[in-house]
Amino acid sequence: MSDGFQQNRIVIPAVNIMETDREVTIEAEMPGLEKESISLDVNGDELSLKGVRKECEVPTGYTAVYRERCPFEYSRTFILGDEVKREGISAKYQHGILKVTVPKAEKAQPRKIEISD
Repeated sequence: MSDGFQQNRIVIPAVNIMETDREVTIEAEMPGLEKESISLDVNGDELSLKGVRKECEVPTGYTAVYRERCPFEYSRTFILGDEVKREGISAKYQHGILKVTVPKAEKAQPRKIEISD
């Protein structure tokens, strides 16, 4: 049997995007990665998430016949609007979920206008 593995497989992670008055939160499913293999970059208006899962070990005495689990690369890009701050973006990775917090710009946050006499 031949190895049914495809090289350079790209996986688009499933995401949830939520917001408050002060920030936007992106939660991306990226299971099976070490934190060190994930990169988060801002380039102009683009926020890019990437993660690489390297080759899976095949136990001694076995030959890989078919593989879908690895290696592969997670990749997803989001367009940032003017209503968010590029500086101040933070991220955490726990239990296979990358949580990215993007603060909103002051001009995008609601504010109360006082009425004078």
